[in-house]
Amino acid sequence: MARAKKAAAKKTAARKPAAKKAAVAKAPAVPKSVSNAESKVKLQDKAVAQAEKKVTQSQTKLDKHRAKIDAENAKLSKLRADVAAKREKAQKTSTAAAKRAVETARGRMNTARLKLQDIRGEAKLIRAEIQAAKKVVAREVKKLRTAERNFKAKLRDHERKLAKKAKAEQKKAEQKAKAAARKAAAKAKRAAKKATARKPKATAKKAATKKAPAKKAATKKPAAKKAATRKAPAKKAARKRTPAKKKPS
Repeated sequence: MARAKKAAAKKTAARKPAAKKAAVAKAPAVPKSVSNAESKVKLQDKAVAQAEKKVTQSQTKLDKHRAKIDAENAKLSKLRADVAAKREKAQKTSTAAAKRAVETARGRMNTARLKLQDIRGEAKLIRAEIQAAKKVVAREVKKLRTAERNFKAKLRDHERKLAKKAKAEQKKAEQKAKAAARKAAAKAKRAAKKATARKPKATAKKAATKKAPAKKAATKKPAAKKAATRKAPAKKAARKRTPAKKKPS
């Protein structure tokens, strides 16, 4: 059982890094439209390279045919000179052998001329092939330019969106920072108010404790006043009881 558990733990540990790698690979750095446009540009670039390769191949083929044409022209010129020489000899001797030599030389010259015509025809075909390949190159280059423009436009759009997103995130961060600063300022203000409110209360309490005997004295004074008010009617009664002295006549 312990061995089975260890084996299972090892398998799970081996699988975890693979899962992480897959998760990293899945996250695309750029959107699909941009990556598709980039792949189209690459494919079109390959198509242009292939078309240009065909042009170069046809050009090398034409160069080889030009060398063949030059060689066949040289052979034909030699055969013509040979035919002319043998004709002069046949005119001088006028024998059957000389006439046959002239005919054989002329036949060789004609075959060389036909061969040269075939090579020139092939050269014309190769030139036409080169022109067609050049047209294909021009068409593929045009497609490549449009693909590049499309890719650049999509990339600019993606970069614009990224910049907009970054700006929005920066704005949010600034707003959060401002809100946090406001909260901190309000908190500090409240703390300062509480501190200032606590100090006067404490001083007021101290003053109240000091002035307490004075208040007691003040409370005693009204009692004295009450006693004075009580005595005042007695005086008035005394005044009423004593008759007024008569003035001498």
